[in-house]
Amino acid sequence: MLKVLETGPQATFQDLGRAGYSGLGVSPSGAFDRGAARRANRMLGNDENSAVIEILFGGFEVVAEKPVRIVFTGTDADVFVDKRRMRTNTVLDIQKGQTVRLEIGTGLRAYLGISGGFAVEPVLGSVATDMLSGIGPDPITSGTSLPTNAKNPTVELPRIKHLPTQFVPKSHEVLDIVLGPRQDWFAETAELFNQTFQISSDSDRIGVNLIASRPLQRAYDGELASEGAMRGALQIPPSGHPVAFGADHPITGGYPVIGVLTSESVDKMAQLSPGTIVTFRAANCTN
Repeated sequence: MLKVLETGPQATFQDLGRAGYSGLGVSPSGAFDRGAARRANRMLGNDENSAVIEILFGGFEVVAEKPVRIVFTGTDADVFVDKRRMRTNTVLDIQKGQTVRLEIGTGLRAYLGISGGFAVEPVLGSVATDMLSGIGPDPITSGTSLPTNAKNPTVELPRIKHLPTQFVPKSHEVLDIVLGPRQDWFAETAELFNQTFQISSDSDRIGVNLIASRPLQRAYDGELASEGAMRGALQIPPSGHPVAFGADHPITGGYPVIGVLTSESVDKMAQLSPGTIVTFRAANCTN
């Protein structure tokens, strides 16, 4: 069991999401960087859908109330066990009374996994905290005790103690996108690929706002009826500045979607800080 001393800007329970409820108006939600969440559980021998904690920026600190095995994935950052400096993507055996602190790293989000997974009551089959709808557990606060799944102990498996960071963001990143379904609503689809965009500070788990060098121009003046939305959809409002839907996206949207980011690119986007420059690259449908 861990007790939270500090949460940083935001810390929430997540897994791989609550699939199958979109018809009821419920978003899948789940980890924004799914690859990093899966990695945390795999490094500990957990089921890959076990509960993890998604941490924004850093500044997250806990004290162990019993011996535990943990790992932080996602961002590339320092982790201090008491005063001993370690790194993310390293499996850590923590003794009772030791404090663990995650510092700010190169990526925007970290994922804390624990051997056996965190014991969280699922809502509609998932422990994911949906920040748009409010479905799922409340965001984690200081003073919270985080129990583990003692009834489901981790099977001892051959494990890797340390892995290199999966993705270290640079100041300029390329995101892959599959065009459609509404690319014909824009005068010059090529403008999506022939310019740079900057990630706005007005971004969160619901959507990442992108500031275009040259706002995209529509070929039609009309408006669409609301259509189904999905993680990674790139919606273009009348301003011409795209919005990329994140993990807690709305179920429907009323602006044309010029394309959809690949799953790998959504994971990358989850780690990009405000101010990062982005260009888009056309992906084939097998990516």
